Amino acid sequence: MRRWEAGRILAALASVGGAAVAMASGCGAVDGYDCHELLECDVINEDGTSNGGCEGTCVPAEVYGFRRGVYLVRVQTGLEALGCVDALRWTQELDLKEREKVSPPEFGEFFVAPGAHPGCEPCACTAPACVFPAGLTVSSGWMCDDSPGETLTPFDAPAGWDGACVAPGAVGAEAFGSFRIAPVTARTCEVVTFPVPRDGDAHAGGQAVAICNAQRGDHCPTLEHVCAIGADELRPGWRRCLVADDGEDVECPASDRTAGLHFSEKLIVWEKVEDSRACTPCSCTETAPSTCEALVSTFEDGACRDPVAAAVVAENGGCHDAEPGSTLGSLRAAWLVDAPGSCAPSGGEPVGELSLSKKVTVCCLPEGT
Repeated sequence: MRRWEAGRILAALASVGGAAVAMASGCGAVDGYDCHELLECDVINEDGTSNGGCEGTCVPAEVYGFRRGVYLVRVQTGLEALGCVDALRWTQELDLKEREKVSPPEFGEFFVAPGAHPGCEPCACTAPACVFPAGLTVSSGWMCDDSPGETLTPFDAPAGWDGACVAPGAVGAEAFGSFRIAPVTARTCEVVTFPVPRDGDAHAGGQAVAICNAQRGDHCPTLEHVCAIGADELRPGWRRCLVADDGEDVECPASDRTAGLHFSEKLIVWEKVEDSRACTPCSCTETAPSTCEALVSTFEDGACRDPVAAAVVAENGGCHDAEPGSTLGSLRAAWLVDAPGSCAPSGGEPVGELSLSKKVTVCCLPEGT
């Protein structure tokens, strides 16, 4: 708890005629004037000592190895990037232009160095496989005639068909003159995508750090001290800190050098961080081809009992005529040759580097003090 009293200026005025009214009335009691216009009011600390005209904290103006005065520092977190205009509690009801007028000036934006790269996940490939034909295309004409006068009817197997008997529909004799069997396919190996690739992880650190000048225009009792913004004026996340001279890696000062204030929390920040570390993309290279050949059988009924025709198909598929007057109700397939090939993964190698420049040491009071 602090209180405000008329300071030395008012005491001096007390000896002048007419000034006794001001002395008796206390600071700011003279009609038509306030303290700022008439005199400087002393802020009284809890221990009874004067804080001069400083409503914040009087701190040593000079600490060896550090810049003059105290600074406000905030390590940005998540998506919230707050600047100096967001540092003070009491300005939050003001619009942006008004806040800019009364907010502490910006000293600069710095960065915490990213941590060690998490490494690259080893690349992997799916296994190649032989895949049954996707189904048939039925033509009402002979030899799979697809001219405008003929009717084409799809007779598709379900996705992921394993060759078991299926009945996609029914094709009558008038529409069943021939059928084209889709080719078997050799499914190539593909890169396995991990749910959370390490290359996509956020590195530890790397956050932006806002630094603002915390010095107020008020005067402290001695010239050896400067007035800094008080801890109770700051929004959560902001701390009051000393900023070392450029490029210096110094130890945080003992409290006997800083008027009993414990600037004990050390933070190393950098003016420039370039992080190009990444992982090379994964790829899969075929090392042996697949050989696939299937026997596809068609049936009149829907349960694969009454055969119509059977054909051996490979990568080119095939066309076959139906028996005159027959119908199509089901089909099934079996492998004659099921020999998937092989492939080898490559990639997943770390590349790039982390470059840091213009180091700055910051020593902070614990948040809230």
